[in-house]
Amino acid sequence: MLKNLLALLLLCLISFSCSNSLKTQSNSDISGIKIGMSKEDTTKRLQEIGKIDREERKQQEIWTLNNDPHYSHLIVAFDKEKQKVRFITAKARENGNRVRYGDVIDIGKAQLTSSANNYKYTQDVQASESNPAYIRIASGTDSNYLNYFSLKELNSSEEESEEDEKD
Repeated sequence: MLKNLLALLLLCLISFSCSNSLKTQSNSDISGIKIGMSKEDTTKRLQEIGKIDREERKQQEIWTLNNDPHYSHLIVAFDKEKQKVRFITAKARENGNRVRYGDVIDIGKAQLTSSANNYKYTQDVQASESNPAYIRIASGTDSNYLNYFSLKELNSSEEESEEDEKD
């Protein structure tokens, strides 16, 4: 009886620590990449954890992550003037450790937009001494687990010029 109780307690502790493993990471970065980070520092970090897949237009790079249990790819975009990160998107790894929306975003404070099998949580994050203001976005086709997680700088000049191009 005591053995079973100890085994159950150990199992609960392990599952609790696993479910909170993403929460121990900084809320202002994805895999060590932050909004406003220099291109040089970003590239150095990305070379440690993956390899570049391709470069896209509008200062975007797609990286394949080597051993991340949660994410398979990162898409990173830089602003033209300062060469600093303006957005980051992580793609959930298929058959990897699934990421719950609540692991990366405060569901109670986030705005939910959903339609048939599409869920999108967005949450504004105010600027601080170490971070500019940004939006945290978690989206997917499952009601519990995300497919994509993004951090996007608020009021970036590229965002404004992209809006102008749409008009």
